[in-house]
Amino acid sequence: MIKLVLSLLVLAGVAGAAAKTVTNPNYLEDTFTLYALDAQVRQKYNNASEYFAELYKETSKKEYLYQSLRMLEQAGDTKTLAKKTASALAKFPDDVTLKRFEIIGLLKGGSFGEASQKGLLLSNKTQKASDYLLYGEARLKLGDYQGTVDALKKAYAQTYDDTTAERIALIEYTQLGEKPEAIMFLKEHISAHGNSKIVGKRLASLYADSGKFDEAAQMYEQTYDIDSDPVVAQEAVKIYAYQQDLSKMSTMLEKSHINDPLLLDIYVRTKLFDKASPLAQKLYEHDGNPLYLAQSSVYMYEAAKNKDDKVMIDSVVDGLKKATKDLDDPLYLNYLGYLMIDHDLNITEGMEYVKRALEKQPDSPFYIDSLAWGNYKLGECAEALRLMKQVESMIGTEEDEVKDHIKAIEACKPKEKNK
Repeated sequence: MIKLVLSLLVLAGVAGAAAKTVTNPNYLEDTFTLYALDAQVRQKYNNASEYFAELYKETSKKEYLYQSLRMLEQAGDTKTLAKKTASALAKFPDDVTLKRFEIIGLLKGGSFGEASQKGLLLSNKTQKASDYLLYGEARLKLGDYQGTVDALKKAYAQTYDDTTAERIALIEYTQLGEKPEAIMFLKEHISAHGNSKIVGKRLASLYADSGKFDEAAQMYEQTYDIDSDPVVAQEAVKIYAYQQDLSKMSTMLEKSHINDPLLLDIYVRTKLFDKASPLAQKLYEHDGNPLYLAQSSVYMYEAAKNKDDKVMIDSVVDGLKKATKDLDDPLYLNYLGYLMIDHDLNITEGMEYVKRALEKQPDSPFYIDSLAWGNYKLGECAEALRLMKQVESMIGTEEDEVKDHIKAIEACKPKEKNK
């Protein structure tokens, strides 16, 4: 909109502008204000400063003077800022706003001692929070940390500002060595004025640095509840991971969903397959990785209370067949094959999946056991027994499933005709 207006003004021509100035004294002010705002929006701060300076010259309105100096501050033009502020102060020596710009210029120019002197005088005179903050900044630059905290606390007593509270605690903790005091200060601030992202994160980090990990994690969680910042959630998860508290890790991950693959891993490690299956399905739908489809299918079966539920088994088999078209992983090939064999779905086809797994890992006793179980189901007793003896020589008979398979196969009776 500003650019459109400016374009129209240019088209109107200089002669037209001059004519309108005669009939409308505010026209020139309005025009230059648009120029200044446009330059400010485009971050042409030096140009904006010149427009505001011209506006001040034409109107004598101090707000334009202040805005001109603000633009120089934004531009980082310290020398021009100091020069123009000094010139303005010569005309208005008691102007408090100009004195603030003078201190800002001194701070940016590295004259910290002079900035401190003038900051002290100004803050004593006005007793305003903004001036205490300027003085505190000067003391900080000079390395006077106690003086900085004293100034910041005077500002804080007026505003109870979160940023000021956080700075006070940080300086007390890191520079003055007043660690318990810094933590207590932030706790009291939160108790009186509520938590916020900046204060909560700082208090949590101080707790963690002090080795109070439970308090740190709790504070990170409380702070996450304010604005759902994933960085805050990640800090809580890191602490729970360090403490090896999988329950609290999963709770935080469920709340934030900052790392669903990690959450899936925790579900599997804690055998929460009823939660693992839908989460793996969600991950599959998100990025199309067939591994997640295979995992979702396996966990669906593992979570089922009734392992003979036909609808469930069909869903698991369909998922694994779809996944193994693109996923040549022996673990899932064998799982699919054994499932088909054990539930008498299609024993021959199931054995083909097991054989594909054995091509990848020919010495796996578990895959050999699956193949032997297929031979048993087909009534090929001798081959089944031969394979099970091979399994027995590899891992013994401690596994319950191996023990059961050997017992069944030893009682196997050959069938005249394979299925």
